[in-house]
Amino acid sequence: MSAPAVTEFVAIADPPEIQAANPIHAEGATAYGYDRPIVAGLSSYGWAAASLIELFGESWLDRGWAEFRLPRPVFAGDRLVTTATLTGEGRATFEQLNESGKATVVGEAGLGLAPFTTGRSDTGRSDTGWDLPVRRDPVPPAAHRPMLLPEQAPVGEDYPPMAVELSIEANRRWTVGRLGDHHPRYHSGEHPYAHPSWVPGQMTPLIRHNYRFAAGIHTTGRVQHLAAVRAPQTVVVAGRWIASELRKDRWWSTSDAVFLGEDGTELAYCQQAQILLPPLGR
Repeated sequence: MSAPAVTEFVAIADPPEIQAANPIHAEGATAYGYDRPIVAGLSSYGWAAASLIELFGESWLDRGWAEFRLPRPVFAGDRLVTTATLTGEGRATFEQLNESGKATVVGEAGLGLAPFTTGRSDTGRSDTGWDLPVRRDPVPPAAHRPMLLPEQAPVGEDYPPMAVELSIEANRRWTVGRLGDHHPRYHSGEHPYAHPSWVPGQMTPLIRHNYRFAAGIHTTGRVQHLAAVRAPQTVVVAGRWIASELRKDRWWSTSDAVFLGEDGTELAYCQQAQILLPPLGR
């Protein structure tokens, strides 16, 4: 069995547009009980995913999967070390630790199709799999986006899909500007890879394509790569709100999404669970 793959990054603060959209990532975090702004969970996952590519190679970006949770927040300036360890052929566990030795991302990953995609588990019991949308034709952003309170999540409904322009320049801004990841796979050639964090990074914009909401905290995620996501192209993101439940006075919301290439090919599936927070003062 090969040696573990270890990668290291220093967390970067979220860009101004993300801070403006979600006070958790800006100075408003203190009003929600945090000492300082939290870095978006998709960035934490993105830094962790580098270890999976180191372990499995770029074929993981073509057809691989990950399931992860975000047990504690990451703050700008945190030094994050992720270790990915093979547990069997084509499967691994990974853990990201901060300087205090506390886990900030914990997950499993592998090559090919995940147990949650095939509908099977290691024990043979059934799995819920994906609840993907029927509606897949993109529409412009809503002219009027109502404020969505946590208890109002439209469970069981498809989101109006959105089209995302993944240009080479946008890809570079994401990888270098947002994550500080300068690997040439994201910048070289005519069709560079999209960063693995780009897929989960579209889940919250999919909500904001149609609604406004006060704040959210990413808690868990699933990603299934079906084909390489490369720039430049326009990618359609279509999703479905699959669950919303009250746990310990907080609303936990879960959505599934499919990512479609310009020729209609399914590029990836993604699931995001997050805590939806109420507007300040409510």
